[in-house]
Amino acid sequence: MAGAAMRRSVPLVLGTLGLLGCAAVVLALTYRHNVRVDLTAQGAYTLSPHTRKILAALDQDVRATVFVRAEDPRTPGIKDLLWRMRQETPRLSYELVDLNRSPARARAYGVDRYGALVFESGGKRRDIGNPDEGLMTSAILAVTRARARVVYFVTGHGEPAPTDGDRKSGASIAARALADELFTVRELSLLGTGGVPADASVVVIAGSRREYLPEERAHLEAYLARGGDLLLLLEPDGPASLAALAAARGVVPLAEVVVDPSERLASGEGLTFKVAELDQRFLVSRTLEAAPVFSQARPLRVAETGAPVVAFLRTSPASYGVAAERPAAGGARGSGGPLTVGAAVLATAGVGGPPTGRLIVHGDADFATNALIEYLGNKDLLVNSVNWLARDEFLIATRAQEKAAGREQFFVTEAQGEMAFWLAAVVQPGLFLALGAAVLIRRRLS
Repeated sequence: MAGAAMRRSVPLVLGTLGLLGCAAVVLALTYRHNVRVDLTAQGAYTLSPHTRKILAALDQDVRATVFVRAEDPRTPGIKDLLWRMRQETPRLSYELVDLNRSPARARAYGVDRYGALVFESGGKRRDIGNPDEGLMTSAILAVTRARARVVYFVTGHGEPAPTDGDRKSGASIAARALADELFTVRELSLLGTGGVPADASVVVIAGSRREYLPEERAHLEAYLARGGDLLLLLEPDGPASLAALAAARGVVPLAEVVVDPSERLASGEGLTFKVAELDQRFLVSRTLEAAPVFSQARPLRVAETGAPVVAFLRTSPASYGVAAERPAAGGARGSGGPLTVGAAVLATAGVGGPPTGRLIVHGDADFATNALIEYLGNKDLLVNSVNWLARDEFLIATRAQEKAAGREQFFVTEAQGEMAFWLAAVVQPGLFLALGAAVLIRRRLS
């Protein structure tokens, strides 16, 4: 009797052990080969292409130390973000330290607040607080890159200042986005100075309203002549001297305002629109996952000057230009679409050698202001343009968007709105009506 029970127990024990062994193997495989699917509308748990690109290219070890407290609701999110970044590269390691349980270690790091994160690499250190993906990526760049880059914003002609935090007209968000890419942002007055400083990586002229004096124009021409790089954001009522500067290098700004009825915000005015065509052959536009939004843009024309020029942003075929003096959608039509609103001069004339300078001209400056820069691809367009001019193509990519549903992730054009109306108000009810009629007729005939 006992022998029979033993014989029955052996297969049961072996089977149980085998089942447990299979479960352990499955758990080990899932731990080592984790697969996650992000089903959120905003991609809240997916790293941006910009972050993945930087992590994949790391050539030195980076260590992150996070000082948290166990009951802090931010801790799981920070840990998950670091885990996702760790999956992209073995060069990144991280450690979570409970500030309450390890106060001596916190003092050694000079940290006295929860949520502080310290990145270290090659003797460099960068501290951040309330970390998100953008701040972490910026910190990794700070401790792994040695190149200093300076961007000068020209002021004195009604331009939005990079220090101005006004919700509509300021450019402080643009300055902060460039600072996250390790640019040093400074203001520049071209009056009473020796011109553009020698340490300038890029000069930005954004939304000038008043005319430039001869001295200022001479400083700009001298900067471009020595191979300087310039980002020019024009407005329809901008100074003629800047239009002439661009026209001399193959990009002619027209005295018109773009109206795009098919790409405008649904039920909105046609002067604010989504750029319809992004040239996939040019790096700045190819890396944009979302099209930029322009408002009261100035059309550009590529002239035959012999300079290599790429028109990489264009409006839809339904767009047209109206006179700048009457920028209403009902004004008399001028140029017909598609219209160029963004162009790049690949090489401008140098002095005593081959052409070296670069120039990007956008027919709008409003997209870089605090009012619009967070919408769709506006921030990426600005930062990618500056990185291309600074010859740092490696950093050109789509960055993490602010996870605020209903703002930059949602932009319905007039054409999309019309399609939604016809599908919801005509096609779908028509299909149900036809189906109901078919069922009724079949019953009547049966």
